[in-house]
Amino acid sequence: MTTKALALPRWARRALVAAGLFQLTMRVAGLVAAHRLDLGDASSARIRRVKTLGQAVLRPESHELARIEVDLVLAGVELDLTKAQPAVGGIDLLLKCVLGGGDVRVPAHWRLYWESRGAGGVTVKGGLTAPDPASADLRIALSALAGGVTIREV
Repeated sequence: MTTKALALPRWARRALVAAGLFQLTMRVAGLVAAHRLDLGDASSARIRRVKTLGQAVLRPESHELARIEVDLVLAGVELDLTKAQPAVGGIDLLLKCVLGGGDVRVPAHWRLYWESRGAGGVTVKGGLTAPDPASADLRIALSALAGGVTIREV
């Protein structure tokens, strides 16, 4: 008995090729943007990451961490701030997400302040809420299109 390969209609083959080309374009654009824009490492006071199609994992250990910027397109970030020490004035976390999101772990004693713009949001599981940005250890600014971030205390 012979098996016959499933023949896809012409429109379906074109759609599959278009989807593959889109993913390839996003991957290459993300790698170029990351090469040009990524900044800092785990011991830096300022960290910036750009990620498309995948996941970024950050575990900063800086004793003067002041700012983290993360740009996500169809991607996610796992950010562990339990070993980081905020600089005087706190840490600014800027997240820009398009169909992406993040998971942020913070020490239980940190005071948090957040604001969110766009079609997404911030979910806080535990942690102390600061009444204003000046008194916060971590200030989160989220700009999202179908994305969001979860803050968990450890």
